[in-house]
Amino acid sequence: MARKKTLSEQVETEAIEAPSAKATKSTLRAKVQKTSTRRKSYTMDLRIHSPASLGYLGIEGIDTAPAMVRLAKVKGLDVIALTDYYSGDFIDRVVEAAEESNLTIIPGTAIRCALDSCTDVVLLCLFPEGYGKSEIEGFLEDLGMSRGDFGDREYIVDLPFEKILSIIEKHGGEALPSRMDKTPQRMGVLPALVEEYGFRAFDLAYGDSEQFFKKRWPKLKFQLFSFSNANALAQVGSRTAKVKMPVSGFEGIKGIVAREALSEA
Repeated sequence: MARKKTLSEQVETEAIEAPSAKATKSTLRAKVQKTSTRRKSYTMDLRIHSPASLGYLGIEGIDTAPAMVRLAKVKGLDVIALTDYYSGDFIDRVVEAAEESNLTIIPGTAIRCALDSCTDVVLLCLFPEGYGKSEIEGFLEDLGMSRGDFGDREYIVDLPFEKILSIIEKHGGEALPSRMDKTPQRMGVLPALVEEYGFRAFDLAYGDSEQFFKKRWPKLKFQLFSFSNANALAQVGSRTAKVKMPVSGFEGIKGIVAREALSEA
């Protein structure tokens, strides 16, 4: 007849067979990492103008900021970027209007600059969520602008292209070339943007322009969008992109629009 184990022997056996605390922590960490890297789909419109832009079509008697937020939600948007030319005047109002919603507002501005023979390179400059009017104005001043030039869509930033990119990065932002397929002059500098500066994300004016990228650089992976360029409430979300990102907001966008590092060779 088998001897019945004493209580001390049972406790000793269970302690040996139980998983170690280290193993448990390791398993838990692996589960957390797997959860944190899961990619979720977000619907975005990253080129939207406000009454701070010349030619914006407002509706009399309607407060644009809360109306913009409501319309974005009705259209199923998760993220919008406010990108008035050389202005951050309306950002704080829209951010405040979105506080009670789960809509993410990306602060931004649109600028024009020169590269090679093209004097009409348009960049959407997108910044972290903490940026507001004052931070955008500080960025514009770093570009050499005077306050009298704020809001002037015809203004051309008179700095070397590399310097402009470094100022954007200094402010923690990312540049997204926009509508560079709209004119032959703009199209002419696409190779430089891709091959010399490592851009892999573009906001296109025409859907069929994707074929140009596929034929010219068949081995490169691009993020090609076509946002609304809304200049009126009704246009918000008229053209969007649905993108999978591991995190929401600016950090997620940064991961898909950041330039690719190019080798020195």
